[in-house]
Amino acid sequence: MAEDKQAQRQKLVDYLVGYQATWIAHTGRRVGLFAAIAAAGDGIQAADLAARLGVSPRYLSVWCRAAYACELLDYDPARGYRLAPHMEALLLDPSDPLYLGGRLDFYVAIGEDFAVFPDRLADGAIFPRAAHRPELLQALRDMTRPDFQVMTAVVLPQAPAVLDRLERGGRVLDLGCGGGYGLLHFARRFPRATVVGVEQDASMLALAREAVADSGLGARVQVQEGDARTLECEQPFDLIYLNVVLHETGGPDDYAATLAACRRALAPDGALLVSEMPYPDDVRAYREPVNRLLAGVQHHEALVGCGEITLDELRRLLEDAGFRDVRRCEQPNPLRVMYLAARV
Repeated sequence: MAEDKQAQRQKLVDYLVGYQATWIAHTGRRVGLFAAIAAAGDGIQAADLAARLGVSPRYLSVWCRAAYACELLDYDPARGYRLAPHMEALLLDPSDPLYLGGRLDFYVAIGEDFAVFPDRLADGAIFPRAAHRPELLQALRDMTRPDFQVMTAVVLPQAPAVLDRLERGGRVLDLGCGGGYGLLHFARRFPRATVVGVEQDASMLALAREAVADSGLGARVQVQEGDARTLECEQPFDLIYLNVVLHETGGPDDYAATLAACRRALAPDGALLVSEMPYPDDVRAYREPVNRLLAGVQHHEALVGCGEITLDELRRLLEDAGFRDVRRCEQPNPLRVMYLAARV
């Protein structure tokens, strides 16, 4: 019994360490400490790094020791601190499919969700994203950036006919385009294609339009205001994709309406690509490491009024909407599930 109690206590200690590590990593990204250490190459002493960045040597030494303790940094007495293996890609490179920098920032940002959860538990009220700090929206945009790289580099090659159409031209719809990262990624990846973004949220719509205006791609990229559930298009699309959008449209009836609208908007033999969080169907699966992260995310999703779509439910929704060849795609990010479905 004593050993079991000690094991349970160690779990709690590990959670406390993880909480600290999240904040330490977030600080390193926010202040540019990781980037400066990466630029230094083989290593840099804390005092030299503080002088280079113009920050407090005392506080920087505290951070470096903590980052080393959390295995974010390595240390050599002669050379100083350097990034631990793969941390540059995982923390600083949004094009890497396994990038986690944006997710770290997101988990810090949803601290306000955990803080208000006891009150909302009592009254059942919504805590909309518009009432959150701006850092949350930035973290959400940054967190989804690797998804688009995965879509074009890993998922679409699993639908070679659609990929060929986009290489030759074609039309792409980003439904729920958010701040516009996906629009610009697809436009650059397929320089002959036309890319259209539809967004309902006014603040996101403004960000997407600004991003397109600054990109120089406005001749091929359009941004429109619209509701995914009542989508109407004059010209059909060869590819429609929704990146963690479907669960935000409401409940099961809204999911069905959105997918029906997508099917109507697709060209014959066009494809739908749906990316979502891989919520398990069995509550017992939440003890798996990836699903533990998703269980925490659900606090935020519930507070802002979003739904939860499980793996089996997502497949059923696609099949019930009349799509065929519904298949879960191989892709490297365990925090996403991506389905391809065809209109035939």
